[in-house]
Amino acid sequence: MAGWFRIFLSQEEGPEPSAIMECLQGLIPGVRGNFRVDPDGWFQLILTHPSIGELVVDHFLASEKGVRSEINTWAAWLESKQCLDLMERIIQVRQVLSFEVTPELEENATDPGIFKRIALDLSRLGKGFAHLDGAGFLEHDGTLLIEDEDSVRVDLK
Repeated sequence: MAGWFRIFLSQEEGPEPSAIMECLQGLIPGVRGNFRVDPDGWFQLILTHPSIGELVVDHFLASEKGVRSEINTWAAWLESKQCLDLMERIIQVRQVLSFEVTPELEENATDPGIFKRIALDLSRLGKGFAHLDGAGFLEHDGTLLIEDEDSVRVDLK
């Protein structure tokens, strides 16, 4: 499933890099992760493994310039769909993780479904939920909360 994968977290801090790598090692034994950090913590994780190639996961804090307005765009869309419980949850988001699966990355993956599992495992670890382009908003256990529409394409880049 090519497209953008977003993980919405309501917690102020964490998950820590060690917890992220432990979680992902359970899913992809032998995966390597290189975290890029700044004074605010980690802002990018580069995962590498033969089964997924190189996957770049970006980490945004809701307090960063432009991020809250993107979150508010999602909240407005959810309100327009009368999905008020999820709208309230997204308003509470404090962190967003995102990664793009290009058609080439998907084609070269041993199991294209691995990217969805990565997103869901990260959302479970962070006690959040995910949005997958073309699928919709999903609970960390994979339960569909609201289906996606082609017109919804907000990228955090």
